[in-house]
Amino acid sequence: MNTVKIDKFFRGMIAHRGLSGIETENTLNAFIAAANRSYFGIECDVYMSKDKQIIITHDDTLLRLGLLNIHIPSYNYEEIRKFTLMDRKTGHLSDALGIPLLKDYLSVVHTYEKQAFIELKHNLSNDDLDQIIQEVDRYHSLAATSIISFNDKYLVTLRKKYPDLDIYYLSNTLDEKVFDLCEKHRFHFDIHHKAVSEAWVKKIHLLGLKIATFTINDKDQAEKFIKYGVDYITTDILE
Repeated sequence: MNTVKIDKFFRGMIAHRGLSGIETENTLNAFIAAANRSYFGIECDVYMSKDKQIIITHDDTLLRLGLLNIHIPSYNYEEIRKFTLMDRKTGHLSDALGIPLLKDYLSVVHTYEKQAFIELKHNLSNDDLDQIIQEVDRYHSLAATSIISFNDKYLVTLRKKYPDLDIYYLSNTLDEKVFDLCEKHRFHFDIHHKAVSEAWVKKIHLLGLKIATFTINDKDQAEKFIKYGVDYITTDILE
């Protein structure tokens, strides 16, 4: 299996949780598979483990990917690293697949010179946010990193402390409330594709801000949004 190529010239594709249309999401396999292709950026999701290690997982349980109904952040990383995940290609649990650390992901995006898109998940403290930023600065580059989240409180906190940080507000809707929030704090927009119109794209660009849209896996649909002028498209399989 390979990626689906779009016809239009576009250099704004973001690999959703790595190349998750082929490899198990948020694993080193998925990140390396994306890094070896033409993606502008690679997205991941972060939580904190019990012992304050920054781990990469979208879900806070192993039910979907590891067939265990356990709360991942309640464990130390030495325990978490032993959990096995489902191989997307075979449908079976694989000892070769596990939950990586943020620094492992950052090593990949740094080596392959990709933009890091890091989604902040739940129950993070201000100290946790600082630790994430410090780790990005240590293992990759703040200039080549975008922080994204549905949690506007995280983003406001980061904007105050790191005024030059590239920040995107994630939202399933796009209305005047979202627009005003992003305008006030200079957040870029990361919006579900069903809420994005050409008019909104133009309005956002007039602010000097960018707009990404998620998650698009249909070639024709992606080309429509490229025509609208979106800056980035998050995808599992398109390239």
